[in-house]
Amino acid sequence: MNPVFNPDTFVLGIAVGVLGLVLLLSLIIAYAYDEPTLFALGGYLLGINLALLAGRQMAWPVQEVETVLLILGPTALAGLHTWLLRKRKTGAADRLAMAATVLVALGLAGLRLVDDSPLAILASSYGLGGLLLLSWLILCLPAWRISGPWKWWLLLGHVAGVVVAMLFLLGRLDSTATYWPVAMLLLVQGPTTYLALVWRSRLLNEGRLRGLAAKVTDPLTGLSSLAVLIDRLRPAIHRAQNLRHGGALYLIAIHNFAGLVSELGADAQEKLILEAANRIRRAISDSDTAARISEQLFAVVAQDLEDDGQVDSLATRLLVSGLRIESEFLPGVSLQFRVIATNLKVPPLPDVPAAQAWLRGLANYFGAWPDSHRSRNILLFTDGHIRKPHSAAGNSTF
Repeated sequence: MNPVFNPDTFVLGIAVGVLGLVLLLSLIIAYAYDEPTLFALGGYLLGINLALLAGRQMAWPVQEVETVLLILGPTALAGLHTWLLRKRKTGAADRLAMAATVLVALGLAGLRLVDDSPLAILASSYGLGGLLLLSWLILCLPAWRISGPWKWWLLLGHVAGVVVAMLFLLGRLDSTATYWPVAMLLLVQGPTTYLALVWRSRLLNEGRLRGLAAKVTDPLTGLSSLAVLIDRLRPAIHRAQNLRHGGALYLIAIHNFAGLVSELGADAQEKLILEAANRIRRAISDSDTAARISEQLFAVVAQDLEDDGQVDSLATRLLVSGLRIESEFLPGVSLQFRVIATNLKVPPLPDVPAAQAWLRGLANYFGAWPDSHRSRNILLFTDGHIRKPHSAAGNSTF
């Protein structure tokens, strides 16, 4: 038998392949990101295909099956629109409009099954378009302004599906291939709706991640929050009781912050804070925890230091990092850091208020620091007492 190329069958095969891919991706991403709307889209595509298979197995008239699906398919997608673009509160009037939309759509489908006259064709076709337009204006339009940019892809798929359904119902479009009208309907609905739902899911997940990150990350600098710093600091102090050294805590203040703001303008304030955070981040290792605990005060918990010499060395590195003038944000600007360093051999901190009080006590030394140009820029503590630097190179004390 020689194969005969049938353009309608070939195009229908491509359409089925595209729809199968959309269905598969919808289910995979819905499962991976726990996105119920993608499950709804997958269920919609699967339901249409099961209806076609049932019609074929039950030997139902193909034209009648296509007609019912061309009416109920856009109506089902309109329900997805209503769910996504609904107002914050759904009142009795909205629920009544939803129920009326479904009942009228079922009535239009029943009309076409019992009456195939030209008048019934016109009534069912234009009735479907008018019904979905009216329900969209009542149920979706009020929330259009506050919806995300994904709504345009959603609307495009919905409008294209309604137009295709009406053209086939009116007889303006026709095909010799079985079920091609339904495949065409799904082909204009599926990919655009899928893009809209994936876009919406990504925006929602980003919002959730930002909400979670707000609790653990400083939104301006990307450093850890004070809560995370204390969460790392308290167990570090507890472990230090049983170690030879145990690491150190550093407080870093921008000594010339007010002068730079006066010189560069108030608009540069956030850039100064961001630049300070970047320079501190470059001076520490990946295992250290850096945090911003006030407008111009930063902290670092370093747990991999073996002796006071390494504590002093990191303090000097932090001090020097502020003097660097190469910068993406503020080229040529030197930040004069002042650093307080203390080892973690201090009494354990029983709770968060105790840790906050201890940090405030250390930070108070910045207020008592002399403001002359001869001021020393590193203050070192060991076991709660001020000490001299372990090495004279680059380190000095208050």
